[in-house]
Amino acid sequence: MILPVISIWLVAKVFLCFAIFLYIVFAFVIVRQVSIMLATLELGFETPIRILSWLHLLFAIAVFVLALLIL
Repeated sequence: MILPVISIWLVAKVFLCFAIFLYIVFAFVIVRQVSIMLATLELGFETPIRILSWLHLLFAIAVFVLALLIL
């Protein structure tokens, strides 16, 4: 029987890390969409929006790194 070798916690950790990685991809898409939006529109507050999108991406990467270290 092979199932007892694979721990449920290992499966949970792998799934969680994969989900966080997908969130990083989502955050990168947000950064890309914000840069396209700012190139198209002139809003007057481009810098704070750009900073928020990059901070969101950096926070997602930091959460992923912390999950790898903790889990």
